[in-house]
Order: sequence, then C-alpha cells, then structure tokens
Amino acid sequence: MNALIAHTRRQIACLAGLVIAVTSSAGAFAQERAPAVRSAISECEAAALSGTDAARALGACDFALRDSSLGDEERARLHLNRAALSAARGDGRNAMTDLNAARALLDDLPQLHLTLSAAQIRIGDFNGAQASARRALELGLEPSHLAHFNRAIALERLGRYDDAYEAYREAARLAPDNTLLAAQPRRFARHQP
Repeated sequence: MNALIAHTRRQIACLAGLVIAVTSSAGAFAQERAPAVRSAISECEAAALSGTDAARALGACDFALRDSSLGDEERARLHLNRAALSAARGDGRNAMTDLNAARALLDDLPQLHLTLSAAQIRIGDFNGAQASARRALELGLEPSHLAHFNRAIALERLGRYDDAYEAYREAARLAPDNTLLAAQPRRFARHQP
C-alpha cells in the first residue's frame, strides 16, 4: 500500500501543476514587460504545465518574481507555479514557502488550495491536506477531480478508509478516462460487490 501511495503522491504533484498552469489567465501576464521577463514567465508556466526541466524553470520563476511591476495575482500565480515545480521535485518545504507567499497575496484562488494540499501530502500534513483539498472544492475548483483525489490520499493516510474510498470514487466518477483515478477505488476490497 505504501508504494502505491508514494506513486500517487508523485502523480498528484504533476497533476496539480497542470491545473495551475492551465487555469492561469493569459491576460494577466500580457502587460508590457521586458522580453526576458515575459520569456521567464512563460517558461515557469510551461514547465509547471508539463512537469519537465524543473531546475531551469525554477530559475525562470525566480527571475520573473524579481520584476517589481508584477501585480498581486501575477505574483501569486508565479509562486503557485514555482510551488508545483518544487512539489514535483519532491521538495515540499520550498513548495510550502511559495504557497504561503501566494496565500498572503490571493487566498481565494482554488488552485492555491489544490497545490497546497499536494505539498501538504508531500510533507506528511494529512489533516491539512484534506482540509486544503476541501477548501479548493468550496472555492469552486474546476476540474474538481484532482481535489477529490488529493483529499482521498490524505484521508487514506489518516486511516479513514471509508471516507477515502468515497473520495476516490468521486474522483474516478468525475474523470472516467483517467486510469490512475479509476484504479484507486478497486483497491478497497471491503467495498467491492
């Protein structure tokens, strides 16, 4: 069971980055910027989306964050993308630092709470992870299957297997083509017909 949890934790960090990058509004970064800053913002976002070349992308995120003309939402989204990259590398501590910075700027962003739940899973804060995933759902996260999945992982790690099963089932129902999500409820033998 622990091997599968480690695998699902790696998967969710990548999935969380995807949600963040996909939901970033392109218009937010469209302001007049130096070409190097625009390029750094794009690289940071693209790497969070794809989960590749995280070390270089983290540098791009750092460079973009030094631009003093960033608005709060832009800065928060850069911190979110950087947090997703850190979480994908297994660096929960730096992911949490970025998430706290984003939270101070823009706490009502559902993607923030989704990524926060992934980072909390990484560092072993399962109570916090399930609460953050629930908060992402309350704020209207779309697509919502990732929040249900994070919540299920946290609940399973807390030993709340019936609740975890229900959260896994909901995640699988919302994303029927996702084989990783579809496999999770089947692991709960007691709930099978």
